[in-house]
Amino acid sequence: MKHHVVIVGASYAGLSAMRRLADKPGIGVTLVDRHPYHFLQTEGYDLISGSIPFEETIVSLHALCAYYDNVTFVQSEVRAVENEAKRILLEESEITYDSLVVGLGSVSRKFESDADIENYASGPKSLRGALRLKQFFENELYKRLESDKKAKENFNIVIGGAGLSGVEIAADMQHFFNRYYRSNTLCCACLHIHLIVSRETVLFGMHPAVIATATNRLKRLRVNLHTQCRITAIHEHEVCLSDGAKIGFDFMIFAGGTVVAPVLSSLSLPRNEKGRFLVDAYLRSPSDASVYFAGDVAALHDRKGKALPPTAQTAIQSGDTAALNIMRTVQDEKPKKADLRIDGIAIALGGSYATIDLGWIRINGYAAYLVKKLIERLYKWPLWWRARQGFRKMDHCEI
Repeated sequence: MKHHVVIVGASYAGLSAMRRLADKPGIGVTLVDRHPYHFLQTEGYDLISGSIPFEETIVSLHALCAYYDNVTFVQSEVRAVENEAKRILLEESEITYDSLVVGLGSVSRKFESDADIENYASGPKSLRGALRLKQFFENELYKRLESDKKAKENFNIVIGGAGLSGVEIAADMQHFFNRYYRSNTLCCACLHIHLIVSRETVLFGMHPAVIATATNRLKRLRVNLHTQCRITAIHEHEVCLSDGAKIGFDFMIFAGGTVVAPVLSSLSLPRNEKGRFLVDAYLRSPSDASVYFAGDVAALHDRKGKALPPTAQTAIQSGDTAALNIMRTVQDEKPKKADLRIDGIAIALGGSYATIDLGWIRINGYAAYLVKKLIERLYKWPLWWRARQGFRKMDHCEI
């Protein structure tokens, strides 16, 4: 009888674990996600700024899983995870497992000061959120193109958070608007993007050279930086800052951090102070060796014990490690300690400009942009190829 592995969440971590376990003898895999696609979050900013169509940011999970003989995809909302019973409760059914990989990723953290905030704000972590942002901005541009009066009105966008997501969104959106107005010989003086920076600088904690490059680029693009202040309250279309300033806005983007998906509230396993699940050296829960956590839901550390940020890079590594240790356990071999690390950071800074920090060298400008795009394509092209092959198998079976 095959060892049944259930992977909850088709995130970067979930797909990494699935691909490692696929076609392994003695193992059967079930991938569960409420969406029929894998969203390429690293390209979501290009989607928001109109650089690429939405179909280039997704991979069909039905087709991808059909490529593998031992992988089953179940599209369903997860209602609860009952680890003591080794059971996943879905919308209309349930699944039992021998080993579980939780790779649900995370969701954008929201402010709770306004019950109606969903009506005029969004986050970039999901395809729905990215499309909503894209549609909103394009609609605003259309209204300004059609109405001379509307074109002269101020249009404010507030971005809460100046980490990787906030900086990339601010740069891409400002570059997008600047390009649009230049190409249509319209004035962009009425457009204002406000980036709220809680610390002394954007990208706090990164190398000073990276911070300087990003800051100079944002200023050249005319992004308004509000440093050393926090959002203390949000009222309808107005944010209040800790320095006493108030900024009216037409739309707000949340990029000030993430939280674990709410559906995991039923999973009573140890967490840290940020709500992420604790893991041992092998990425298992210290309270349940059959449950592995990978990606944003896990409190990940490098070999020296330093906390790692929730990035696609660490998600892929942790998913791969979790799958490897499941295979070793099935084969009665000793699991292998996780060796997670950040090999480099690539940051998009609007248009064909980026910065890359590899630790021993830093690259800026168009060359960095090309390297970043190559990294993204090396990830998604194999997925697209397998999805196309899987689709052919599905089509053949239907015939």
